[in-house]
Amino acid sequence: MARLNTDLIRYRISIAEQEGAKSADILATANAPAQLMTGEPAYADDSVERAVWEAIVHHTGREDIGLACGQRFPTQVISLIGYVMANAPTMRVAIEKYCTYQRVIGDTMGMTIEEGPDTSIVRIDQWSEWHDSFRYTIDMFMAAIPSWASANALHIVRPLEVGFKYTRPRDSTPYQEMFAPAPVTFDNKSSYQIYDNAVLDQPVIGANMAMFGYFEEKSKALLTDYEGRDTFTYKTRKRIIESLQGVAPTIDSVANELAVSVRRLQEKLSTEGTRFSTLLSEARRDLAIQYLKEKQVNKAEIAYLLGYSEMSVFSRSFKKWTGMTPSEYESQNHISQHVAAAP
Repeated sequence: MARLNTDLIRYRISIAEQEGAKSADILATANAPAQLMTGEPAYADDSVERAVWEAIVHHTGREDIGLACGQRFPTQVISLIGYVMANAPTMRVAIEKYCTYQRVIGDTMGMTIEEGPDTSIVRIDQWSEWHDSFRYTIDMFMAAIPSWASANALHIVRPLEVGFKYTRPRDSTPYQEMFAPAPVTFDNKSSYQIYDNAVLDQPVIGANMAMFGYFEEKSKALLTDYEGRDTFTYKTRKRIIESLQGVAPTIDSVANELAVSVRRLQEKLSTEGTRFSTLLSEARRDLAIQYLKEKQVNKAEIAYLLGYSEMSVFSRSFKKWTGMTPSEYESQNHISQHVAAAP
């Protein structure tokens, strides 16, 4: 099932509020949970996205609300990817980096860019099953590209040509005005924009290459984590960590939670290059280090939480993982923190 980061859904609702709608009314009409506005859950499936779009259109009375969302689009709403774009050396690189990491945002719809001799084409691709309400997502993408680029480039960024895949709306005036003087057409095979290469190759104002590298590394890690969510390694490790509360989970209990046989789980983990015992050991190690750094519980309590019957067994395991006993690690971490805090 396709899903979308709820930060983007909340952003769309916020724009609707600027247009006079109330978030509570939108959520009620969409039959969406109120906690959606507080960041829970982190992702929502595409049925929620569709229902919220329809509710937004209903309560604002604006069929062009997607364009409004795109025109006011702030890159911080897409978290780390936005910071990568804001510090990219050129507009082209900013768009390319979005295309690289966009799966972190969601997998209902995405963007590609293809460079030709003189012009480049940016396409909006539908990754999930089409629904008429997704035209508003397309509108947001299409308006966000030139709006964000123009606000962050030395010179105004305008497309040479714009095409939408869906049927011409009843009132296409907002579209003509948004992309003027470029011709705008509908009922195309895909939604696209064509730009002069020189326009996309201009620098991003205020870009910082050090920050660009830093945020890109963070985005890579985020993408790796996102893509790993569908693996048995990720699912098994997640359930191990959730179960390490005074008892060590068994492969039988985890397999049962994943609704697979023990043999099936072992085969899947082997295919992914790991074993249950390895994941259990790694989870214990990472949690032990986290607990020692946080200093909220003592070493005996840590041993208990990680499912060790004796403190001595926990100490031997920890030294095997880190080369230090828990006490030695705790002492070294304290010294490091003291040095870091010194003027």
